[in-house]
Amino acid sequence: MTQSVNTKNWTFSRFTKGNSMALITFGADPESVSEDRLEYYVTVLEDEIHETFQKSFSALAEACIYLNTNYADWTFEDQTAPKSGCSTCAAH
Repeated sequence: MTQSVNTKNWTFSRFTKGNSMALITFGADPESVSEDRLEYYVTVLEDEIHETFQKSFSALAEACIYLNTNYADWTFEDQTAPKSGCSTCAAH
């Protein structure tokens, strides 16, 4: 079964490859704020801070489809999945 980002898990799931991650974020531009609506962004980050790509969508489902279509060959990560090993301690 292929794992994918969807409208229920998008806030805690992403795809990673090397030092890059592809995920969905949300925000607004001046026009969408004045209309009281959010936009969803498929964003690719390098080293968790350098934005290398971003594409906006007015619907979350469309952003999920785009993310899954373009990054499904990367490693899927569910940030709520239980972790094990040293990195799970509070010191990290």
